[in-house]
Amino acid sequence: LHPRPEEREERLYWHAARYRLLREEEDLEALLSLTDARERVLPGLVPLGLLPRKRPELARAYPLEEVLRSGWKEAVALRLAEIPPLRVEVLGGFRVRNPLGGVELKGKAREVFALLLLGLPREEVAYALWPDLSEEAALNNLYVWLNRLRKALEPWGLPTYLDEEGLRHLACDLHALEEALWREDAEAAFALYREPLFPGLDHPLLDRKREAVFHRVRALFLQKGEPRYLERLLELDPLDEEALLPLVEGCLARGQRARALAHLERYRKKLWEELGERPPPRVEALFRRLSG
Repeated sequence: LHPRPEEREERLYWHAARYRLLREEEDLEALLSLTDARERVLPGLVPLGLLPRKRPELARAYPLEEVLRSGWKEAVALRLAEIPPLRVEVLGGFRVRNPLGGVELKGKAREVFALLLLGLPREEVAYALWPDLSEEAALNNLYVWLNRLRKALEPWGLPTYLDEEGLRHLACDLHALEEALWREDAEAAFALYREPLFPGLDHPLLDRKREAVFHRVRALFLQKGEPRYLERLLELDPLDEEALLPLVEGCLARGQRARALAHLERYRKKLWEELGERPPPRVEALFRRLSG
């Protein structure tokens, strides 16, 4: 190295280069003392991997993603509060994303995750997935899959999204939908609700959840009675007569006779194609009246 320069900026680079070569902490301390920014100056001068492991506080200024990928648990522990929620989508798709990118969950890991997302305690998850095993054997199986799940969700090695109580620190579209339904916020529910819920998974508890969520969405949309909500219900179930009739009546009230007739024609056609039946008298009478 060249002799120690006099200019402060040059000394920053000089001590950084010297530290990278010799790993002497005196150079690191000299570097930190040259500016009021202290450790905030380090990311541009010293690679994260060269910082002394006994000084995790020096990693505070490095990008969070870089620290998480480093495997430096002590440094990650100081940044836990900065880690964003696990982003989970289970409406119309199944996507899980942590700060490092998409998390691929397959097979049993996806089932375990889905049941935990319902808020089930571990004992119930174990029984639901291995009902023919003893309680001890089922829990042992579950713990194996929880360990695999934890490694996938939290590869940095510190509990962030999965603990003894289950999943936490999430941003989940299903939870957002249920909050919207509780508030009777049809606009938010309309934007969030997609089918299928938990696609690709087949379990009675998930079937029950699908049915419960759909009926809550349907009840809210019928209560509000706005055309787009009723049309959405008919997209989900073209034979939903309770959505069809108020939609048709609303069209007629607005002078949209052709639109009302089109809704009735689609209903009659679908009913015949799927069930081989004719519409109930009220619907048929309305259709005949409008079709002249």
